[in-house]
Parts: sequence; structure tokens; C-alpha cells
Amino acid sequence: MSAIASSSQSSAIAGGPVLVACDGTAVSHEALFNAGRLAASAFGGVLEVIGVCEPVPGVAAGMDVLPVPAELDEARRATMLDDLRRAVRISAAGDPSWPIAVLTGSPARVLAGEAERRGASLIVMGIGRHNPLDRLFGTETTLATLRESRVPVLAVGPEFPAVPSRAVVGLDFSAASRQAARLALHLLAPGGHLTLVHVRPRFEHPSADWQAWDVEYGRTLPPLFDQVRAQLHVPDGIRVDTVAVRGDPAPALLAFAQQANADLVAVGTQRHSPLERLVVGSVATRVLRTARVGVLAVPATG
Repeated sequence: MSAIASSSQSSAIAGGPVLVACDGTAVSHEALFNAGRLAASAFGGVLEVIGVCEPVPGVAAGMDVLPVPAELDEARRATMLDDLRRAVRISAAGDPSWPIAVLTGSPARVLAGEAERRGASLIVMGIGRHNPLDRLFGTETTLATLRESRVPVLAVGPEFPAVPSRAVVGLDFSAASRQAARLALHLLAPGGHLTLVHVRPRFEHPSADWQAWDVEYGRTLPPLFDQVRAQLHVPDGIRVDTVAVRGDPAPALLAFAQQANADLVAVGTQRHSPLERLVVGSVATRVLRTARVGVLAVPATG
């Protein structure tokens, strides 16, 4: 029983549209469109391709700012729409019947807002290039969207498979990480393998109190894992196992995923202040920055 075939279970997951964010110029259309098709089938929604055209800023002229003619933004929007239609038409994974729209504004805010307004089940995006300047100012569209969005984001690179067979979930037992496990499970191929990974604290102390606390911590994990497994309602043919590792959450999770040859890493996200994001960052952000596989990030609700 796969994500594609599991219509009865997928209806319980979501059902809203899957928004595939694209600008028509990427080289990984196949991966984007395949991921969108997979998610739409898994979650029971329609696929919609969406582009966002940033408005041209006004031009400074002395003490004044001259507005850019509206016709320029409209021309750029029309060009992107043509590019998207062409990308869908020539892609082996595309379907000319998919609805395509191009909006104007800040890409991250527009994508997050549209996803929430439309009741989307997922936003599918590419994992773009990362450079220090982008990281400092938060201009990487996928990361910025992840920070804005209340809808899960699936970020894929050009090597993302049509249907993942191996997924790893970073499980901290929060509601968001449990939902990440549920969504990842439904994206797996028949006979797929899902591993729930909990990263334990790495710090150690020779005191008896620390040792006792660490032992008690370990005792709490099996029943928590069992509870999550029971809530997943795992389809026949899908293997689910659990692992506890020690270390810094993001590097430890990615190291395990690499060792397991995972196609997908799924994590829950937590809300952080702008200062926390700049200085520390979230586990989801750090995973997305360094992952070489697809990343599914599920935001906390409320």
C-alpha cells in the first residue's frame, strides 16, 4: 500500500491543493513536478503551479522615488507565466491541464499567504543555491517561505526520486514532528522504510544525578516511540523502526540519514523570533541548509 494507492488514508491527511512553486527557469522541473504529482496523489488534492514575480523597486531621483510603470511589472509577470507554461509543457513530469498562476509580491510572503488562503496541504519548492550573503539576509526563497509558512513545505533537489523509498523523521515527540512522520509515511513507495530518529542530549556529567537522569530519560523513549507508531496507522508493506542517537539535532539527524541512504528527511518546525533565527536558527533551517536529499518541514500549529 503506497502513498499513491492509499486514497482512504490520504483523505484523512489533508485534501487541499498542492502548490508547486516555480519560476520557469529552474533546471530541476522534473523533480519539482514529480514531487508535486506524488504529494497531490498522496494527500488527495489537486496540483497547482504558482510563480511569484517580485515587483521592480522605485528609482531614486534626488529626494524623490520615481514609481516604476505598472506595465513593466505586468510584462514581467506575463513573461514568467509563459515560462511556466513552457516548462510544464516540455517536462515529462508535467501536465498541461495543471492550473498555473503568477502573482506579484515578496515570494516567501506571497507563497505562504496563498497556501494558507487556499487551504493547501503542501508547498513544493526547490532547494536552491546557498551562499553566505543569502543566509545573512534571509533571501533564500525556500528558507524564507519555510519561516513564513503555516503549511508544510517539501523542498527537493534535482535528484529527488519520483517516489521515495527511504525516509527519516527527526522526532522530538512534538505535535509538529508527529505530523511530519504522518506526512512522510504517505509519501513512501510500496515496501518503503520509515525511521523515527530521536536525538538525545550529547552533554554528559560524571555526577550520580546526571547518570540517574540519563537512565530515566532512556526509559521514557520506548513508550513514546510506541505511542507514535500506533498513531501512524502504518500501511501493510511499510517498515517503520525507531532509533535514538546522541548529538546536536541537525547534524546527528543528517548523519543518520546519509548513513541510511535516505531519500527524504522530515522534521517539525517551531516558531522562533528573528533574533533566534539569525543567531541560532532552527533545526529545520539547519537541516534545509545542508541536506543533500529532500526535506519535508512541517510547522507547528497554533
